[in-house]
Amino acid sequence: MKERRLTQPLVARCKLVLVGDVQCGKTAMLQVLAKDSYPETYVPTVFENYTACLELEEQRVELSLWDTSGSPYYDNVRPLCYSDSDAVLLCFDISRPDSFDGALKKWKTEILDFCPSTRILLIGCKTDLRMDVCTLMELSNQKQTPISHEQGSSMAKQLGAEAYLECSAFTSEKSIHSVFRTAALACINKLQPSTKPSPARRLSKRLLFLPGKSDLLSSTFGKDKAKGCSIM
Repeated sequence: MKERRLTQPLVARCKLVLVGDVQCGKTAMLQVLAKDSYPETYVPTVFENYTACLELEEQRVELSLWDTSGSPYYDNVRPLCYSDSDAVLLCFDISRPDSFDGALKKWKTEILDFCPSTRILLIGCKTDLRMDVCTLMELSNQKQTPISHEQGSSMAKQLGAEAYLECSAFTSEKSIHSVFRTAALACINKLQPSTKPSPARRLSKRLLFLPGKSDLLSSTFGKDKAKGCSIM
């Protein structure tokens, strides 16, 4: 009697690097994803690594997530994180127009200098502050307003970004999962079905067969709420 051969799950490994100004919301996004909790206090990031897995259609994607410091003090060190990245998540705080301006003035230049062929996704963080009374009053005193979705979309086009997404680590875990799901889709060339994989991409070299679910870091979005994520 012939044994039935089970199809092994195909897994893609993607490296995502998060960049943006200090306190724009990068670390909070990752902690909500990996720890299923919002950080109550702000602790300045130097460099941190996280891992998570999700399932997209019939494919599993293992994410290597790199959290970087936006401080100018680390400008000479941060570029080391860009090596072999599949996508860069360029983050800004929608309640701080200066962090939005920095996306074009600083971060676009840095990304193009060190990883010009890497996909970019523009991420507007802290959407819960868009209607926050205190935030609106503070910005009004400076004759400013929160960054709108339209402004974010326009900036994404200027950056040549794959997508513009908004999220709130404080109020919407679902929006955080959506960001990383979209980033993963971009990495495996499924964000836009008409987009053909670039010959320069090395994703095919990273495809492998793994024994099964028990041997894989598992965190199915929307089901286990990143319970299988581990911090490195």
